[in-house]
Amino acid sequence: MKWKLLLTAVFVSGLLLGAVVHSAVNNLVQIQNIGTIRSVGVEVYADEALTQILNEIAWGTLDPGETRSASAWIKNTGNDAQKLVLWTENWIPTDAQNSISLSWNYIDVWINSGDSIPVEFTLSVDPEITGVTGFSFDIWVKGVA
Repeated sequence: MKWKLLLTAVFVSGLLLGAVVHSAVNNLVQIQNIGTIRSVGVEVYADEALTQILNEIAWGTLDPGETRSASAWIKNTGNDAQKLVLWTENWIPTDAQNSISLSWNYIDVWINSGDSIPVEFTLSVDPEITGVTGFSFDIWVKGVA
């Protein structure tokens, strides 16, 4: 009789554990994405030697609440010293921009013509994001005099 009780307890425990694991896996959201880089008056590079144009950032798969960074070098290709502005647009799906944000560490300095500076782009995903399993958007960097 004890072995039947023990077997029943093990069976019920297994069912409960399975239900908990299933619930946890179903609530896990991984978000795949890409950011396409567009620029005006500047060029964005993947390397300090300015030999590899950076056309896109593949952020990889992100979880809710995760933050990821990517390095870049921005060269002023204009004729005068410039400051930089950053914005995003063309979010697909459009509601992704409500839970995902892009920032950078640029500190509003003048960049002389032909010079470059390093920047770090940071993508942050809201821990409460729902309904987004993949997205894309354009990252705009513009030099302004």
